[in-house]
Amino acid sequence: MKVLVACLRGKIASRDKWGHCLCGECKAYRYMVHKKSRPKNYQIEWQRNNKDKTKGYVQKWISENKEKRIGIVNSWRKCNPEKVKAMNSRGGKKWYLNNKPIRNAINAKRRASLLGQTPIWADFEKIKSVYKEAARITRETGIPHEVDHITPLRGEFVSGLHIHDNLRVITRSKNRSKKNRMESLCVC
Repeated sequence: MKVLVACLRGKIASRDKWGHCLCGECKAYRYMVHKKSRPKNYQIEWQRNNKDKTKGYVQKWISENKEKRIGIVNSWRKCNPEKVKAMNSRGGKKWYLNNKPIRNAINAKRRASLLGQTPIWADFEKIKSVYKEAARITRETGIPHEVDHITPLRGEFVSGLHIHDNLRVITRSKNRSKKNRMESLCVC
């Protein structure tokens, strides 16, 4: 049975293993004394002076708590969508702006490979050149052009392949109106 003793502030509370009173006022007082005895940025300074230890602690915690970390990161991302958007835009925006045709080719290749429509023998350099050509024409004319699959990857009756012979450059409006049909079936 714990003995309850009155503290200096007149409160009756139990004691911890060091004999400190556990009433709210005493805890707050000890916290303030402890806080004032340290420099203002004690923890930040310690982390700066002990980067290797800090990194080791972080890596150990991450490896032991993978699911918990994923949950923390996901909840932070949900609570801070503006920051996530800013981080994502800073990270790839410069490369994306300088390499838009290559990025379009990579995206099309990914989509096509998901559909299983890119054969092993496809020449990716020729495919990239078609996307670069679309970007060049758009830049020169000011009219948005896109790369179209002549035989659609997911056609209603027939499906084409993601190869350079099945690609052509047409205007964006024509490509969007064509949708998922072959040219002979499309009234554009």
